[in-house]
Amino acid sequence: MKRKAYIQAAMQVSMQQPLSEQWMEEPVVGSEPFVRAVNPTFRDFLPANEARRMGNLMKRALVTALKVLADTGIEHPDAIITGTSLGCMESTEKFLGALVENGEQTLSPTFFMQSTHNTVGSALGIHTKSHGYNTTYSHGTMSFEMALQDCLMQMQLGKITTALVGGHDEMMDSYFDLLRKAGHVGLEGMVPCGEVAVSMMVSTNDSADRLCEIAGMCIFNSQSADDIKVRIESMLSEASMTAADISAVMTGVNGNAANDSFYTAMVETAIPGVPHLRYKHLFGENFTASAFGVYAAAHCLKRGYVPPFMYCGDRPLTMEAPQGILLCNHAADGETSLIILK
Repeated sequence: MKRKAYIQAAMQVSMQQPLSEQWMEEPVVGSEPFVRAVNPTFRDFLPANEARRMGNLMKRALVTALKVLADTGIEHPDAIITGTSLGCMESTEKFLGALVENGEQTLSPTFFMQSTHNTVGSALGIHTKSHGYNTTYSHGTMSFEMALQDCLMQMQLGKITTALVGGHDEMMDSYFDLLRKAGHVGLEGMVPCGEVAVSMMVSTNDSADRLCEIAGMCIFNSQSADDIKVRIESMLSEASMTAADISAVMTGVNGNAANDSFYTAMVETAIPGVPHLRYKHLFGENFTASAFGVYAAAHCLKRGYVPPFMYCGDRPLTMEAPQGILLCNHAADGETSLIILK
């Protein structure tokens, strides 16, 4: 029998108010091409002598994770699964800078030790004293989805019942300039480039205060809206759902015409007649920004309310108490993920 999986809690650090859902009432609007995340008060969660040796990405990941653990009462999850495309880029840049400035002599090992992609997952395991399954996925724009899919597979195999799943990435001014020159971010009309730290607790145990159920998920490669429609129909059938159970579709529209046109065509072809929602204008564009989509959809389902500024279009369709949200993340190379939350 297929085991059900639920998102028990989810927390974020972004350009919005950190560790809060205040964005649902009073969103912060980023007006610059690159907007850094608003850091919470780290000393409320981490000892000062430890925090000063950590980069921003690691501290954000730890704080969001510790808040999720406190909210759920799960001190030691069975698994810690992390998705990050760039890893601890700030520490990497500092290490390479010191390497050049000091002529490869008398280098501090701290930045080197914290420059690997799996540093975040390791730190989470140490701080939570969780010694079970711990892995990191670095798969570009599908990094978070790969982490979430691994979590669901481990649960279906009966190997775990709880998992701390996260999507974490930071951005440096130097790398932002490279991405802007390549035309990936910073174009006129695009949402700001941002930073992401999202942690969520996924469990096979249902509870009254959970956010939502993960009803289905798949990752595949396709440039065809018709192919995506077939995938959606298959997922709905497997989840004993119909198209009528989907209240809205949330996609990664970001103001780039080439990117947004695919999503618009996909919604009109694959699942027409339902509201089209967006989230990147609230949290920014990033390699693991899709983690924000899952986070935002989960909280919308929990509250039974979708803020009006999340609708796409000048005259959006509205809904009351959404029951199911389909999330779609599509990359230029055709990599696509579909996630159904209900």
